[in-house]
Amino acid sequence: MSIPLALLVMSIQLSDFYLMYIPFHKGMTHAERKNLLLGMLACGMISCVGSILVFEHCGITAYVYKRLLMLGWIPYLVIFMLIVRRSILQHVFIFGMSRVWSIILHNFSAITIVLLFYTEHEILFSHAIIYLLLFAVCLPLEWRYFVDLLPPRRFFVDYGVAVAFLPIIMTLSVTLLWSQEPLIHSWQERFSRFYLPFVFFFFYRYILQTNEKLQEEKLAKQNFRLMKEQLTALSEYNRIMQESREQILVMRHDLKHNFRIIYLMLQEGKLEEAKNYIGKEEKLLDKTKVKNFCSQPLINAALSVYISRAEKLGIKINHKINLPSEISIDEGDFALLVSNLLENAINASSRQKNSSQKQISIAIQTVNGQCVLKIENFIDEEVIFDEKNYPRTSEEGHGLGMASIKLFSEKYDAYTDFEQSGGIFKVTMYWQS
Repeated sequence: MSIPLALLVMSIQLSDFYLMYIPFHKGMTHAERKNLLLGMLACGMISCVGSILVFEHCGITAYVYKRLLMLGWIPYLVIFMLIVRRSILQHVFIFGMSRVWSIILHNFSAITIVLLFYTEHEILFSHAIIYLLLFAVCLPLEWRYFVDLLPPRRFFVDYGVAVAFLPIIMTLSVTLLWSQEPLIHSWQERFSRFYLPFVFFFFYRYILQTNEKLQEEKLAKQNFRLMKEQLTALSEYNRIMQESREQILVMRHDLKHNFRIIYLMLQEGKLEEAKNYIGKEEKLLDKTKVKNFCSQPLINAALSVYISRAEKLGIKINHKINLPSEISIDEGDFALLVSNLLENAINASSRQKNSSQKQISIAIQTVNGQCVLKIENFIDEEVIFDEKNYPRTSEEGHGLGMASIKLFSEKYDAYTDFEQSGGIFKVTMYWQS
């Protein structure tokens, strides 16, 4: 009797962790799936042998059966987290939700057999078999509700770390009551224990779906603003290029005339005047030059537009741009990030009374597989930071810029740090390139 019941216990434990697999499966690699399958099978066989030994030593009783179900998940969870390396909070949350569903099935199984009068051994076998049958019958429903259950990491940032532990906390009281004697409780008790986790599970699922819709709306607004920013930057960049072309056309028209003047000066021996005249024309030629900062069109346009805007406002720009020909992130997202940060720096620098403090330093380069972005500018007023260390202001439009920077940081898991020290405001960001 020990072997069949141990196999049933192992099957229940594996079915519970199959529920954990469903939310994570979309982002798993082929190697992770293979390793997880092998790891779970190996753990299942070892736990099955352990359950047989426990049953042989302690007897087949409700107490032993319940303790194996209550504690037998620990090695499975350890293996799962070691192979599927994701956020700890995501693992905790999904594990908790799988336990809530498991309690619902356990209560369904108990309600099914509560009126049957079997021996204790037969009740344990009946409970385990009915549990597995219910799991199999409900698999389409389980897949539907678990497949999109994994919340993004920002969900726990927005709503607090404690949210990840709510499902587990929800199951503690029910599990403690379930573990106590007698073996079979009244159907009224079973129904009361079934009702709370059932309502909690579907209510929590609704909260996640609502949050997902809110995030989609936020992303849609962000994409709309991104397109507007890109169109504005490209329009201004096109204007800069057009002005440069017009200046070049004028210089080409005057080129023959300029050569004639220089030739006459040389004939008359006016070498110094000829040098000065050539120098003057060189300066005019430099004004027609459009700087190329990088090979990405949108990022280059953003840099050109905002650096040109700063120079027109009398703000000195020190730049060091070193981007590879190919980048791993969306070019539009990067261009919008640069636009927002430079716009904030230009607005702050233009308010400085001391002309020597009207300068901005920007550096973008790749270091050891990471893209690093640093921007520094002077600011003579105190910057107020929020609880997440982001600058907080009541200026119109500035909040949208900070929201864009936050979304970029979340999307690409970028380290972001704002700092004010000695009158200098510094932004540092880096992420995997």
